[in-house]
Amino acid sequence: MERNLNRFKFINNKLLGRKKPIIERELSSEEEMDVISDTSDYQTETIADRNEVLKDCLPLLEDPDLESKLNRDFLKMYLTAAFSLQLPSQMTALDASQPWILYWVANSLYMLDAAWLTDDHKKRLKEKIFVISPDGGPFAGGIGQLPHVAATYAAINTLTLCDNIDNSWDLVNRDAILNWLLSIKQKNGGFKTSFTVGENDTRGVYCALSIASLLNIITPELTENVLEYLIACQNFEGGFGGCPQEDEAHGGYTFCAVAALAILGKLDSINIPKLIEWCATKQYNEEKGFCGRSNKLVDGCYSFWVGGTIAILEAYGYGDYIFDHDSLREYILRCCQDDKMPGLRDKPGKRPDFYHTNYVLSGLAITEYKFDILDKTNATSIIVKKRDNIGYSELNPVNPIYGIPIDVASKIYDHFR
Repeated sequence: MERNLNRFKFINNKLLGRKKPIIERELSSEEEMDVISDTSDYQTETIADRNEVLKDCLPLLEDPDLESKLNRDFLKMYLTAAFSLQLPSQMTALDASQPWILYWVANSLYMLDAAWLTDDHKKRLKEKIFVISPDGGPFAGGIGQLPHVAATYAAINTLTLCDNIDNSWDLVNRDAILNWLLSIKQKNGGFKTSFTVGENDTRGVYCALSIASLLNIITPELTENVLEYLIACQNFEGGFGGCPQEDEAHGGYTFCAVAALAILGKLDSINIPKLIEWCATKQYNEEKGFCGRSNKLVDGCYSFWVGGTIAILEAYGYGDYIFDHDSLREYILRCCQDDKMPGLRDKPGKRPDFYHTNYVLSGLAITEYKFDILDKTNATSIIVKKRDNIGYSELNPVNPIYGIPIDVASKIYDHFR
């Protein structure tokens, strides 16, 4: 009983918002007229946190002397340092995410300028990937660890960016990867993240289909029940949760579901109008950037998770004006970079990191191009043209389905056809 009481107190005091004292006072007749509009005594943690974010963002967005320009050379210095400097000790927490770090750094460099990802970089990336998994896949997050579908996704994307250096693409064991993907496939159409253990949600589905698509190993057995699984993940809000009929809509899960449906060629199987409505409401008027869930804070990474979802919809003919491209670009260039600290960040007050650098850059590329597709059965056939009346940061365009530049996605797909 005592344990349950303590749990109730924890939930009530910590999880349901800040505990505020009860205020009792008599109102005059004039005050009674204003009481409905007075919300000063009703403060949730989310409201307080967002007010702090607005205090940080609005001066940057309104500063007439601040130029909305990407500091490309500063970013290059930050990213190339990863190849020569020892990473800080706090990054030990990402020991099981080593392929992800490689992907974030390589993808960011390639977006900025393909020549900045040099042949020496590519050879070192390829060597690192195959040290982690010498048999050519499936790939783990680090040496001696279990193969993981997210790590394999990041490894394949990294090798794709290496542009078949030293014939590295032919070192990938496609048969072993397909057999392993089938071993983590679930009867309901989902995929576990690892064999016998791990989560089962839309992230696993997307990673599995992205890997299989680029390597040309998609089979009917691999995709059985996947469409039904994904359809069941769209909830009443219009976005997608992680699991069928269970979760709140989330920008990351929504991207994974929509990109997976695009790979399957089945985007028309979901409620597109509700999805568009959900995506559009994730952009804030004040901060100008995207949040990832209803009533949550803006975060630069959702420039891609939500912005990329919208780019996929645009490519497949579902609308061009779902969000304000100029406003998102302003948030990225004014609030996600700092002239005193290289790299891109979540929001003002946060430190930059490789993850946010990659996805904020990807989101910036989304704002500057219009998307179309040549063949809806081939997700690598995305094409773009520069968007009119918007700034240009000289970024290589990204295929929003795979999260890598359009040209390299097409090359590896053609290699394995």
